[in-house]
Amino acid sequence: MLLRKNTGESIVKNSSRCFSCGEKLGPLEMIPILSFLWQKGRCRSCGSKISRQYPAVELLAGFLALMVYFKTGVSFWWFFYFTALDALLLVALYDLRAKIIDRHFLYVFGVFALVGFFLRKNLAGDLASSFFIAMVFYLMWRFSGGRWMGRGDADLAFFSALFLGWPQNLFMIFLAFWLGGILGAYLLVFKSGRWGLKSEIPFGPILALAVFLIWYFSGFSAAFYGIIF
Repeated sequence: MLLRKNTGESIVKNSSRCFSCGEKLGPLEMIPILSFLWQKGRCRSCGSKISRQYPAVELLAGFLALMVYFKTGVSFWWFFYFTALDALLLVALYDLRAKIIDRHFLYVFGVFALVGFFLRKNLAGDLASSFFIAMVFYLMWRFSGGRWMGRGDADLAFFSALFLGWPQNLFMIFLAFWLGGILGAYLLVFKSGRWGLKSEIPFGPILALAVFLIWYFSGFSAAFYGIIF
């Protein structure tokens, strides 16, 4: 799905196929992770190498499903939160790959964020804090000319803040910038061929990780907020 974005192919209608020979994949070739191992990382038809991004994304999605299960158990909320966070995962991975926030994936996540927002009781506080957080990101984008933050990051910040609600979205921002600072310090010390201090590092994956951590440990963040205030 990620690799087919912006190629002119539908990610819904078209069948999965090999990017090298165009051969459509059979049911056994669609089994996550196992098909990659069984075919030894190569296309069954033409023998070309299959990108390791496929099993990596499948492993991440499987890990996410398991972590959501630990949080919610088998219930409607497992489906709700897994689908929402899986859409957020796609936003993060596409941003990491193309350095842009994909609107389609973002709006899917946004729908779940809005549903969660209306199911909570603190509508005014959640909405006000979400707009404030989004405005901070927007102003960073506006005044830096896109050097500090992308325009899409403001939209992602809004839906992420709405998804978590107040006061969790406050901790989300602190954690995201803290994680970004750690990454910046790492790149300053350990420069690599692909990433360096002057590299354009997408903030979407960092923000998505912060959202997941705050959501998963929401009880801890709420207790910490109660101690402070």
